[in-house]
Amino acid sequence: MGLFDKLKSMVGTEPDYDKDEYYPDPLEGEEVPPTRQSAQTQGMDISGTDSTSLELKVVRPENYASVTEIADHLLAHRTVVLNLEATNKEVAKRLIDFLAGVAYSIDGQLKNVANNTYIITPCNVDVADSKVKSADLNRQTAVQPTAPAVNLTSDTLF
Repeated sequence: MGLFDKLKSMVGTEPDYDKDEYYPDPLEGEEVPPTRQSAQTQGMDISGTDSTSLELKVVRPENYASVTEIADHLLAHRTVVLNLEATNKEVAKRLIDFLAGVAYSIDGQLKNVANNTYIITPCNVDVADSKVKSADLNRQTAVQPTAPAVNLTSDTLF
C-alpha cells in the first residue's frame, strides 16, 4: 500500500488541500491617498437662489502635471476658470486638449473667455454670454441651459 500511495501522490490524484485555504491579503482595506502636484488655485462659492451651490475654481497651472487636479475639479461638478498666461505655449495646448476631452466626457463646455483664459463648466452649468467664443470653432450653436446659468461680465472674472 505504501507504493500505491506514492504513485497517487506523484500522479496528483490526491486532493490538494493547500489550494482551498484562505490567505487574507495583508493590504486589503488599506487605501493610500495619491500624491499630486497642485496648481495654484483659488475658490469662489457661488450660491444660487435655489438650494444648489455652485463652486468656481480659478486655476493657473505652471506645468502639465496639474491637469489631473483640474480634471478632478470638473468631475466634482466645479466650474474651472483656466488662466494660461504664465504657462508655456506647448504645455497650454496639451492642457486644453486634455481638458476639452474631460469636458466632452462629462457633457460640459470649454469656452474661451479672454486671451489665454478659458472657462470649463460641467453639465449642470451653462455659460450665457454672447461675447464668449467656443473653443471648438466647428460648434457654433448655442446650448440651452439645463441648470442654473452663470452670467459672465468682465467684472466677474477680473
